[in-house]
Amino acid sequence: TIERKSFIEWFQHVGELLHEDVIFGVGLLIIFGLIGGKLISLLHFPKVTGYILVGILIGPSLFHLIFGENAEPVLFSEHMVESFTVIRKVAIGFIGYTIGLELKLKKLKKTGKQVTIITLAQAFTTAILVCFAVMIYQGIVTPPGEESYKWTYGLILGAIATATAPGPIVAVVKSYRTKGPVTDVLLPLVALDDAIGIMLFAVMLSLGTSMISGPVSVSQMFVAPIMEIGLSLVIGATLGFLLSFVVKRFNRENDAFLLMVIIGVVFFGIGMGFAVHASQILLPMTIGVVLTNTIEERYEHRLTQTTDLFTAPILLAFFTIAGLELKLNLLGAIGVIGLIYLTVRVIGKISGAYFSGKAVKAPPTVVKYLGFTLIPQAGVAIDMALTTQVRFYEADLFEFRDIGDKIMAIVLAATVIYEVFGLIVVNTALHKAGEIDAAVGDWE
Repeated sequence: TIERKSFIEWFQHVGELLHEDVIFGVGLLIIFGLIGGKLISLLHFPKVTGYILVGILIGPSLFHLIFGENAEPVLFSEHMVESFTVIRKVAIGFIGYTIGLELKLKKLKKTGKQVTIITLAQAFTTAILVCFAVMIYQGIVTPPGEESYKWTYGLILGAIATATAPGPIVAVVKSYRTKGPVTDVLLPLVALDDAIGIMLFAVMLSLGTSMISGPVSVSQMFVAPIMEIGLSLVIGATLGFLLSFVVKRFNRENDAFLLMVIIGVVFFGIGMGFAVHASQILLPMTIGVVLTNTIEERYEHRLTQTTDLFTAPILLAFFTIAGLELKLNLLGAIGVIGLIYLTVRVIGKISGAYFSGKAVKAPPTVVKYLGFTLIPQAGVAIDMALTTQVRFYEADLFEFRDIGDKIMAIVLAATVIYEVFGLIVVNTALHKAGEIDAAVGDWE
């Protein structure tokens, strides 16, 4: 009996230690993610959807929904999920770097004008439609004397609606090895979309808050976002040229050396980006752009394949973490304004891409399907919502903090839906465009 009791106590002690061990948690993430991806692929859905869904199933949000807020999650506590921040940072950085590797200047010369016009058109169409739809609704429900609130909600949610999540899109492109006109426009579009989103959000957040607090400075509206984009490009280009020089000069036939140098430089860039408040996507993307355009073409596949081997488990863990972080309890609180945001944003993305694609005489598949691939929304939008919430908790806006909280809840709730169903829409659109597995023959 004593031995049995000791064993049970030992087993419980080990369980408690593992429950708080981050390395063990990462191992569980990857194992569960693999299982989720394999199961969902049997239904012909993107594996990324499986990663997110399994994250929801084993995460604290669903556990609390079933057993109550005070219950202690069996696998992943909120504290454990917060410990995975470094994985998120690394994954987002390598998503940007991967997009950059796909942006060949030779190819962009053919599609650059189309990409720029379509990106601007879909971004501004989405922002304007969401802004006015939210304003009309808020104008109806807002009490007399608080009419300025409708502008605040409309402008800020309109800006956040422009953001497109590059991570899920890149994951689907890589997973299915897509190739064709839609993919050629999609990858540079989501890269440019990040820069436009930063600028638009900074301006509209400043205008939105000024409606209830008074005028804002020009620096808040323009200087800060320009600095963020400028620093991203300068630091990214510098590191990109340095990486290119090292790769060409030393042991370029050695894949292990290639991988170590790439990891070192991209990690350095990610760290620098957070230190100087540069864009998490734009800076590493610039590293990739410079590298792929200054290296010999015969090395391109090796660069991509070498990086893919390293990023595969990181991205798997990243999307599983995305499922862990989704707050299911917010779905019930999304309200009418949240439903308006959800539906009108999709209308804006699809219509903006469709009409601008026709205007610039883009290929038929781009006109027809590109807008559907722009539906996913996650990290960038959440960062914008968090910035909004922090802004409303500052002294001059503290009395209006409920606005910031509501915007945060709307975006988080929308993310749950966009993350799960948006990926299925992306996969379906690329399949209908005939670009799934189109690049298989080009891979060694």
